Amino acid sequence: MPALAGALAAIGVAGAEWALLPVALVALLFVHAGTDVINDVEDAARGVDSAEKIDNSRVFNTGLMSIVEGRRLALAFFAGAFVLGLVLVVFQGPALLVIGILGILGGAGYSAGPRPLKFAGLGEASIVFLMGPLLTQGAYTAVTGDAFHPPAFWVGFAPGLLIAATISGNNLSDIPGDRAAGVRTLAVRLGFDNARVLYLALLALAYATPVIVWVAGLFWWPVLLPLLTLPLAKGRIEQVRGARGEGSEELTTLPLRTAQLHLAFSVLLVAGVVLSRI
Repeated sequence: MPALAGALAAIGVAGAEWALLPVALVALLFVHAGTDVINDVEDAARGVDSAEKIDNSRVFNTGLMSIVEGRRLALAFFAGAFVLGLVLVVFQGPALLVIGILGILGGAGYSAGPRPLKFAGLGEASIVFLMGPLLTQGAYTAVTGDAFHPPAFWVGFAPGLLIAATISGNNLSDIPGDRAAGVRTLAVRLGFDNARVLYLALLALAYATPVIVWVAGLFWWPVLLPLLTLPLAKGRIEQVRGARGEGSEELTTLPLRTAQLHLAFSVLLVAGVVLSRI
């Protein structure tokens, strides 16, 4: 959905190649799938996700697939994304090659490698960019060839911040388990109270973004449509503020519900971008 919002910012742009949009969306889907798979694989391999833990696919920590098979599957997704990216590069130029490589390396490096981003306390910061402006600008570039378009780039911070809030919510709920497994996520480093403040700050900044891009004149007023989801955000705020401490059961559903909030927000963002361009 964020990529679609970025691409549709090109409505009315002369020479836009809309036939390339499905290719770009499938390539991004492959990157996302590869990122999700490698995250589950590496968490299982490092013992972060035990067989008793339920907020993961349970494919690798219960033996439905081996770690080796999971890594091969993730590599296949990333390879598929790279091939489709090369097709886009042929039509729209080398800027997409840079964007695509950053996306693949960021997706894999988030949880894999000798020093994964999320275990170095850089998970939330990297996700804001990787699943925000990189997606929206990348999709815009895929249909126009323009390496940088301020509206497409800056509007991406809204969904990027919400995905970072989803990650932050997950890390907040996982502090006891991550600490026991020796995993130093940002939430573990900050401690429960500060990690809770981080989640709320990410949520607030996400909702400020549509207002900022509207005030800056990058989009017309329909870009404010995502603000209709504020009642849902209020529920997440109350959920976080009501948590009594580390391991609180109130936080168990926080990542899922924040992801649902992201979806509703992004659907309205797409609608807002379209309405502001027609």
